[in-house]
Amino acid sequence: MTTRTPRPFDEQNTMTAFLALAMAAALALPAAAQTPLASIRGVVLDPSAMPIPGVQVTIVQVDTGERRTVTADGTGRFVVAAIPSGTHTIQIEQAGYKAYTQQIRLQVGEERRVDIQLTLGQRDESVTVTAPAASIERLRPARATAIDGEQIRGLPLDGRNFLELSLLAPGTAPEAPGSASSVRGDFAFHVNGGREDSNGYLLDGVLNVDPKLNTLGVSPPVDAVQEFELVTSTADASFGRNSAGQVNVVVQSGANRLHETAYEFFRDRALNATNAFAPKNEPDPAYSRHQFGAAFGGPIVKNRTFFFGDYEGTRTREGITTVTNVPTTAERSGDFSQSLSPRPFNLFTQQPFANGVIPPAFINPVGRAIAALYPLPNRGVPFQNYVSSPVSTDRRDQYDLRVDHSTRPPRATLTLRYSFSDRDFFEPFSGAGFSLVPGFGTSAPRRAQNAMAGERRVFSNALLNEVRIGYTRINAGAFQESRTNVNQQVGLPTVSADPRDSGLSLITLTGYSPIGDDYNAPQKSHTDQLQVTDSITYARGRHLVRTGVDVRMVQQGAFRDIQARGFLSFADQAQLTGNALADLLLGLPVTTGVARLDNAQHLRTHGYGAFVQDSVAVSSRLTLSAGLRYEYNAPPYDAHDRAAVYDPSAGSVVQVGTNGVPRGGYEPDRNNWAPRVGAAWSVDESGKTVVRAGYGIYYDQSALAPGEGIYFNPPLFDLRIFFPLPGSLLFINDPYPQQFPIFIPPSATTYQRDFQTAHAHQWNITVQRQLGPSRLVDVAYVGSKGRDLLRGRDANQANASPQPLNLRPNPLLADITALESQARSDYDSLQMSFTQRLSMGVTALASYTWSSSHDDASGLFTSTGDPNFPQDSNNPDAEWGRSNFDLRQRLTFGFTCDMPFGSGSNRFANHGWASNLLADWAVTGILTLQSGRPFTVLLSPDFDNSNTGRGSLGFGANDRPNVSGATSVANPSAAQWFNTKAFSIPPFGTFGNAGRNILEGPGYANFNLGVLKHVRLNGDTRLQLRLEAFNLFNRVNYNLPDNVLLSPTFGQILSAGSPRRLQLGVKVLF
Repeated sequence: MTTRTPRPFDEQNTMTAFLALAMAAALALPAAAQTPLASIRGVVLDPSAMPIPGVQVTIVQVDTGERRTVTADGTGRFVVAAIPSGTHTIQIEQAGYKAYTQQIRLQVGEERRVDIQLTLGQRDESVTVTAPAASIERLRPARATAIDGEQIRGLPLDGRNFLELSLLAPGTAPEAPGSASSVRGDFAFHVNGGREDSNGYLLDGVLNVDPKLNTLGVSPPVDAVQEFELVTSTADASFGRNSAGQVNVVVQSGANRLHETAYEFFRDRALNATNAFAPKNEPDPAYSRHQFGAAFGGPIVKNRTFFFGDYEGTRTREGITTVTNVPTTAERSGDFSQSLSPRPFNLFTQQPFANGVIPPAFINPVGRAIAALYPLPNRGVPFQNYVSSPVSTDRRDQYDLRVDHSTRPPRATLTLRYSFSDRDFFEPFSGAGFSLVPGFGTSAPRRAQNAMAGERRVFSNALLNEVRIGYTRINAGAFQESRTNVNQQVGLPTVSADPRDSGLSLITLTGYSPIGDDYNAPQKSHTDQLQVTDSITYARGRHLVRTGVDVRMVQQGAFRDIQARGFLSFADQAQLTGNALADLLLGLPVTTGVARLDNAQHLRTHGYGAFVQDSVAVSSRLTLSAGLRYEYNAPPYDAHDRAAVYDPSAGSVVQVGTNGVPRGGYEPDRNNWAPRVGAAWSVDESGKTVVRAGYGIYYDQSALAPGEGIYFNPPLFDLRIFFPLPGSLLFINDPYPQQFPIFIPPSATTYQRDFQTAHAHQWNITVQRQLGPSRLVDVAYVGSKGRDLLRGRDANQANASPQPLNLRPNPLLADITALESQARSDYDSLQMSFTQRLSMGVTALASYTWSSSHDDASGLFTSTGDPNFPQDSNNPDAEWGRSNFDLRQRLTFGFTCDMPFGSGSNRFANHGWASNLLADWAVTGILTLQSGRPFTVLLSPDFDNSNTGRGSLGFGANDRPNVSGATSVANPSAAQWFNTKAFSIPPFGTFGNAGRNILEGPGYANFNLGVLKHVRLNGDTRLQLRLEAFNLFNRVNYNLPDNVLLSPTFGQILSAGSPRRLQLGVKVLF
């Protein structure tokens, strides 16, 4: 077992130190971390720039009338903390000076410096100051991108998911295809080299996370989101639990004016271009999408109590086009005389069947019945003779309800919110080793709920407290399309008596599409998470101190019937007859396997943290910040200890909680201290150029899914793999024989006993410049190092050897999936951005990232083009290579532009009906350009004869070939993306020399455009008409090529992203 990495603090002092930190927080009346609120700090000056002590500064929220008044100290300094985002007015009335008024727009999480210079005069005279539309960041070292409501509702979003706008921030990258989130139809992304499950999501200041995979919990509709902020680097100590990005979302609240919105967005295949891989001379795949809803808010009691509510429904039907190979009519009857695939030979005579035809008497009725399940070819392309476009369906319904109340006098604000989302998603091609023919898709229902109750209380000018209680419940599942017992219909055995395990065993054949249901289905989980946070903000002199605690409790009940129907493989390195389909027809599988299980899950875990953060205004030009956070995340355990893990010291599987084995399979890590430091320095007194720098350590709360490993060990989970040897063949009529002499022992799961909490070191140096009142530009170097990251490997791998019987270290078990905190990652980047806040009708956000991301495991679960087991589990460091999500260059540009025509403008302003026709038009758009993704060339499992992949829970298929010479071609195309001749099969029993992620797939270019027209109906009622084009120029964005060496389509690209799609929308705004 590997040794622990030294940490800054000795563990024996950890609890003492944590208690001291928590006590400090408690004595300070602890309050909520990770606040969605903003703050203002500054100095009140006289005309000679001398401070004015004792001035009362009043902040008024324009929409709700909420007022906060603070008094400047003896040096003229003032701080107003915990202010809701939105538009506010700063008011000062001081004897001997003119009344001062300034309106500012605060964004979520923003810390704004506002220095105020009063003018001599009478109080009945006034001075109104116009604040710049774009404010330079002068206080925080963190790198963050804020997206306001106008951008969220104005920019063209393909899917109308506000979170898509996160990809406009520098340092972000979309999820890798085939990742854990993407196969569930969820949106996820990467931040500065972090994993997709390392991002944090907050909704109104409380966690909004599905703990199972650390993905977004509830996704409010676009018209429900007031704004959100994505912190990408060096967040302060109030942020914890996650080691990559932090997404802070605020739901709209009511205001003194009643406002309502109703809308419908519509798409249809008649408005779409044709996919490049769609069948020729056939109708386009089915496609329709309706998204409809309403949002409304207003006062219950003016200036005191407000409400907001929204509803949105989505109905989508989309044909998914996929190309594959299926048996011809002749082949499924045993006639291979006209086939391009190898002609089969008689296993007993070792001679080819005459004319390539298997005699009818030799054909197994079960094999014939399975072959008959394949559809017939519908095109004449070799090895790509079948194209289909089955329909994916997606139904969503969601709503939010929120109430805000302010006490009188304005000392406390209470907030209650409830968010609900219900989804039923069907994907025709999904799951592990999924079929590429229709009929074997996956249905994934999901219901998410998130509730929040919070209070913000002002005790004095200098002291305020926030407390929040958050509750999240996620019900999710994945169920096979085949709800009937197909195994029984074709003659395969029914292993599980539970009707939920009906369907067809997953059957794989070299050269043809797999057929059968996802072996990970069915599964279902319900997860509950309760969070209580409390924090305080205290301002004194130059200091703004925040301290707080955060407690989380999680429980999950679940079942996951992996391999309950079994599998049959005709796709190993050497078919018995030289032809996989012939093996099927003869009823002679190469490998079979099945699991017998009784492992209902009752997971429990908890976590807590405490922090102290101080921001010191050393001068008007320099602000220093320092913080310290402690994190503890308990290992997940079964509530009844009905689970087991492999114990290396005993050499066997042991029940948790016995014989010295911890209840969660590993010892808790209590040494998780996270310091944060930073500085912001204005180059001159104008404050128009600021240099910021920060560094911090950020710990990660692991998803629950790896904790489920305690349920996948004998006797509760007994996975048996069978394979033939000369004289001992497997037969399809009895693929899982109880007395079969040759079988692979059961698999097991174990944990690194001294498992450490994954963490990242983050740092950045940023130079930001303000260009006029509305524009900002910044350039930054941003880096991170991930350490103690989660990975899986086979702890029972045999050394590669050509010997036929290559024994494992523990021959009584097959793959021992070891979950370890040993992976690492490095990320370096140059990041640039340009921001224009609303000015002359134009807003813009442009970002460019030039980066390098490397790791030895991009996640626990596999993604397209890269397995999640090392090729050599005894040398996992050899997996070091480009991250699955490494995009070397990425450019995004989002903009909104009001057209300068018609009434109210200088052009065509007085032309009657023409002015009305030309008025109130706007154009919006998002441009995305990015380089290609890396991928790995693979072989079928166990060419190296190390036995890894012959008994794992989907962690196999990790062998790689040899590579020599140039891997690129002069003109890459869909027909040949790379030089396939550079790759070859290594000698049996040896590892290939090809590295991980050494090839790069196609780049990506996309431009989405929206055109809007506002029509004034009467009074404040407006009609908004929208036309949006996604992939306006209909560019073919190819997916990754076939990366399996022995595949007939090796090196070819068989699919592409969406073609141009048009969307029509109408909104009524009251």
